[in-house]
Amino acid sequence: MKFIINKNDLLIALNYVSKAVINKSTNPILEGIYISCEKNKLTLYATDLEMSVYTNAAAQSINLGSAVVPSKIFTEIIRKAPSDTIQIQTTEDNRIKIQSGESEIIINIFNSENYPGIPNVVFDNSIIVDNEKLKRAIKETIFAAASEEQMPVLTGLLFEINQTTMQLAALDGYRMAIRKETIESNIELSCIIPARVLNELFKILNIENIKDVHIKYTDNKVHFKINDTIIISNLINGNFIKYKDIIPKNSNLTVKANTSDLLYACDRASLVAREGKNNLIKFHIDNEKFNILSKSEVGSANEYVQSEINGEPIKISFNSKYFIDVLKNIEEEKVILYFIDNLSPCVIKAEDHEDMLHVILPVRYKD
Repeated sequence: MKFIINKNDLLIALNYVSKAVINKSTNPILEGIYISCEKNKLTLYATDLEMSVYTNAAAQSINLGSAVVPSKIFTEIIRKAPSDTIQIQTTEDNRIKIQSGESEIIINIFNSENYPGIPNVVFDNSIIVDNEKLKRAIKETIFAAASEEQMPVLTGLLFEINQTTMQLAALDGYRMAIRKETIESNIELSCIIPARVLNELFKILNIENIKDVHIKYTDNKVHFKINDTIIISNLINGNFIKYKDIIPKNSNLTVKANTSDLLYACDRASLVAREGKNNLIKFHIDNEKFNILSKSEVGSANEYVQSEINGEPIKISFNSKYFIDVLKNIEEEKVILYFIDNLSPCVIKAEDHEDMLHVILPVRYKD
């Protein structure tokens, strides 16, 4: 195998597929990236057996072939190459030579025949989703997925399609996030996708200049096609929590506020709160004003938020991180907070539509 390639093109492709590389594995070949040189094209592929990513990059092919390179050192060599043009070739003693400018580095490689095969995915009858809608749905929900493995289904997001509607839902036991988008489809689908997969998908969607994402569901796997890049993920088995039962059906107090104003007030109050033991901020809301307070060993904060208030006064506490996570990921200009009492969840919605919904559990209030 021998080819010449632009440094930046190769780095972009390596960045995409490296997300599926295992850092430390009992099978060392899974710490590598499969590279196949075809006619004026490279295919790069990596898998951790749960998630797989493959992509293409333009290259000047000299000799066709394939190899599995150790991901970490190979990527660092390419990143620090002195020239924008890189020549790469395999040698007879199972090594690969990387030449750039006056630099020449040779490293050991793996036998490509021992690497898991690249899945052959045909995207006929796939669902086509607008890139911006998918990004928005992921952005406004993914932070609410659980990070611990105690309940595996909560480390994923519930992905639902009901003909003309796509919805993502996530919850971790303390908060819940739901985002709905309109799409054009004639199928129904419900599956749980690992949050880490959607996180990597989101990063690629932010880089690639595309309008549509192709999504295909087969054999307990989900496939995403973004230009020449394909992400394949195993789905999480199990039944997702009946999240609709968690959403409060009524409220005794509503507060409408500017999203940015509320975010900045919570953020400033959290500067003091996070120096304490439990990162608490307190909402004091009556008929005339909405104040956010915090107190710890370093001092105290009192923030006023201009808002429209309707209902019974309340004093309620929250983990500041949970509120900030919601507010910094909302695109809508204004939000409405719904309260029942200081022991019941707060519901956050956007003004004038039901496409976005968040639920945050309070912390027991103490003066």
